[in-house]
Amino acid sequence: MLDVEKIPFGLANIIIGEDDDTLTFDGVEEMQAEGGEVTLTPMFEDIVIADYGNGVYDQRLVGFEGQVTIVAAQESIDVLEAALAATETITDTSGGEKKGIMDAPIGTSLRKKAKRVRIHPRQFPDSMKDLDITIYKMASNGEFTRSNANEQGNITITLNMFPRDGMDPSKPGNFFYFGGIDPNGEAPKE
Repeated sequence: MLDVEKIPFGLANIIIGEDDDTLTFDGVEEMQAEGGEVTLTPMFEDIVIADYGNGVYDQRLVGFEGQVTIVAAQESIDVLEAALAATETITDTSGGEKKGIMDAPIGTSLRKKAKRVRIHPRQFPDSMKDLDITIYKMASNGEFTRSNANEQGNITITLNMFPRDGMDPSKPGNFFYFGGIDPNGEAPKE
């Protein structure tokens, strides 16, 4: 029987980062101008066997690509940092408070800036993690565009997926998982 209570509907909470370093799009801390979107794409290499007419005999998994897109309704330094990972923070010299961002030095690693992302359908209580999607490492390598017109401004954040730290290509669970149990035992810190 169809359980209509488990049909995802509406916005999702999208949590970027962990502990004190989080950016939470939940309609309270940060708001979305449009709904978010996640795309996970397996990458394959063809196995071609001449005995079978040089057609594709099989395909083998060689990796994954993934993106999460969020359209932020508000601008803040944290939102700008998420949208442009190739930046450095400008801090107040007296208290260390974030005051802005600037371009990062040439050669800056995006992997080091990447953060865990968890997507939780907003209609379900936070304790119900069955439909959550967790991606181990994501960072933006995209562009920043601001339209200054007589319309609502927003910032598009496009995060791209990297393999997790300590990945083992001979085992599963290197990029993402669905549900509330991390197969690598690296449960997110909340």
